[in-house]
Amino acid sequence: MIFLKKKIMGIIIFLFFLNSGNNFAKYIFVSNENSDSVTVLDLESKNFLKAIKTGGRPRDMKFNNDRTILYIVVSEEDHIAVLDVTKLEIVDYIETGEDPEIFDIDSTGKTIAVSNEDDNELTLIDIDSKKIIKTIEDVGVEPEGVNFSPNDEFVYVTSEGTNSVIIVDPWKQEIINEILVGNRPRRGLFVNNGKEYWVSNELSGNVSIIDTKDQLIIKNIEFKVKGIRKQNITPVDFAYDKKRGLVFVTLGSANHVAVVDAITHKVQTNILAGSRVWGADINFNKSELIVTNGNSDDISIIDINKSISKSAIPVGKTPHTVRVLN
Repeated sequence: MIFLKKKIMGIIIFLFFLNSGNNFAKYIFVSNENSDSVTVLDLESKNFLKAIKTGGRPRDMKFNNDRTILYIVVSEEDHIAVLDVTKLEIVDYIETGEDPEIFDIDSTGKTIAVSNEDDNELTLIDIDSKKIIKTIEDVGVEPEGVNFSPNDEFVYVTSEGTNSVIIVDPWKQEIINEILVGNRPRRGLFVNNGKEYWVSNELSGNVSIIDTKDQLIIKNIEFKVKGIRKQNITPVDFAYDKKRGLVFVTLGSANHVAVVDAITHKVQTNILAGSRVWGADINFNKSELIVTNGNSDDISIIDINKSISKSAIPVGKTPHTVRVLN
């Protein structure tokens, strides 16, 4: 009888770990705009695991607070796909309005703010009910980057067509300010505990730094890459290593990533990646920066400590965003 009980308990424990094993898995997720898929790689081995079909043109991705769900903007489907990272399956959809591109989630994990590029709008969505709370119009021409401020007080939106950052009060649902930046601003990043907002200006080839208290530009960071013409230095995305005090800036057609000191604002070095380096994320467990290369259809694995690219791994067509689950 005792033996039987122990055997049953052993089976129960085995089944528990079998069913929950993926909770301890570590992945790299890459959205592929022209493959209409998300590539899943094992974080440790970098081996290919799965290609998840998403529908037309997946782009930005973000995790929920407990990192059990990956939200994926699918621009041509006008929704956000909800991916269960344990099952590695899409389990739901959230309507967003037309042509969603970049989004952010507030610190409570309850509200999404997403840019609707073609309609010049910002859409606020309640995650639990999957219902649109409010659509805020006229947030500049071709809005792209979206960031909740660290205290959730404001949403900052970069506007490609009007060369500005629009500051929105998401709770009063109104625009409170517009700040002119460089030419074709793409993405934004809050740095130094939210005191600064960095904006990548693709066609100006620089990054504008906004003092969030005064809402004024305090500096523009310029980039130079040996052998690359200035017009081919096209900053896009950011990854922030708070521990090291570094901001990594993908330089698009320059095929490099710039490493910038978050305090001094000085460029420390440039790291060669793939063709048209676009999205970025950090694997903190191994001090790796992972970037997507839109023209070479791969990702680069960069050793942060050595400032060199260790390997390139094929993914889908035109990889856009990379997210690391570790």
